[in-house]
Amino acid sequence: SRAAFRRRGFRVVDLVARRAGLRVRPLLRIARATVDQRGLAREARRRNVAGSLRARDAAGLRVLVIDDVVTTGATLAEAARALRAAGAEVVGAAAVAATPSWSDRRVTSHTG
Repeated sequence: SRAAFRRRGFRVVDLVARRAGLRVRPLLRIARATVDQRGLAREARRRNVAGSLRARDAAGLRVLVIDDVVTTGATLAEAARALRAAGAEVVGAAAVAATPSWSDRRVTSHTG
């Protein structure tokens, strides 16, 4: 978020992507404001972010969506929706950290 960027002075996602050797392209923009997700239940988070993101023209691009923290996946899902609507092929999603409800799940990696 803009607030997190102002607070930290950098975007965690940019650092992670660059460290992984991926090129960062700022395709997403905020289409409408949302409330802070902390304390919201799964469905409330989904409703909160629904329609909140728009993507620049991404026709023909293969995109990996990266977020700093995953709690319910609502933000990642909204980002993927916006990117697909703009013509991107979303090939996967990644996060720097996950809350216990996500980290309890078995995680597998796939390269190829």
